[in-house]
Amino acid sequence: MTDKHHYQVFGLHVESDILLPELVGDNDPPAEPQVSIVLGKVPGSVAGPILNSDACQAAVGQFLLRVPEVAGYYVAGGGRIVVEPAGQAGEYPVRLFLLGTSFGALLMQRGVLPLHGSTVVVNGHAVVFTGVSGAGKSSLLAAFRKKGYLYLTDDVVAVTVDPDGAAWVSPSYPQQKLWRDSTRAVGVDTVSLTPFYTGADHEKYAVPAPQGFWQSPAPLSAVYEIEAGSHPEVGLRELRGVDKLAVLLSHTYRPWLVDGLGLKEAHFKLCAAAAEQAAVSLLTRPADVFSLDEQVRLVEQDLARLGLLNF
Repeated sequence: MTDKHHYQVFGLHVESDILLPELVGDNDPPAEPQVSIVLGKVPGSVAGPILNSDACQAAVGQFLLRVPEVAGYYVAGGGRIVVEPAGQAGEYPVRLFLLGTSFGALLMQRGVLPLHGSTVVVNGHAVVFTGVSGAGKSSLLAAFRKKGYLYLTDDVVAVTVDPDGAAWVSPSYPQQKLWRDSTRAVGVDTVSLTPFYTGADHEKYAVPAPQGFWQSPAPLSAVYEIEAGSHPEVGLRELRGVDKLAVLLSHTYRPWLVDGLGLKEAHFKLCAAAAEQAAVSLLTRPADVFSLDEQVRLVEQDLARLGLLNF
């Protein structure tokens, strides 16, 4: 019989057949977990797929993902993930797609808005950095952590809207994903780490970061969309109206899943509620130029304007 492991992640109690060392252990698990992760055989297909490709299928309440030489994943009803590892798959790649894309689908099924970004905690408020891959979300989070700020999430930001319409960010797990140049910029030693992604000229690392991890939900108060490009200097501009909403819609984690799961209307309502509560700004920076100190300065200045930070 497989040993069961108990964790808390994204505000959920999880029971798992798979050891997940990245997650925070649940020392007082409920009799009935909210999410069960089981080892088993995934189905060959889902019934009535809305999304259908070689890599995945999705329908209302169902998501099937196949990653060659890694694993198959079946996410059902927001409460169950079946994992079928490939014969020679390494443990870390299996966990990577479980905690990433699979949990992103599960959160959507549960009516939670997953954003692609990182979250720092400022005086009890959740401040999210979002943007396209490579924009510098995790790097800016690391720079804030270096200044002593606590953090909630990296990579997947789970936003829950409560019955009163208030948006909250739930803690994920104490790990950061950083490109090699970012590890150098914030002083992280990668000698003992193995990259989980290796490109033509860059590598990405999963960096354990247990110190300074905030383990309680925090109200969503500010969102900064980072844009790297041909900007002469770092700049910051507050967004309003539909521009705020557009940021959350476009930076949802795995946005292609929204339609596939039949959640377009629900997703729009979640983004609208979050946009109504949070201040949203565009943070522009020059590409290929070190500017983290200036980014931190401008964001802190803006947080003081919002009344979230006192200098």
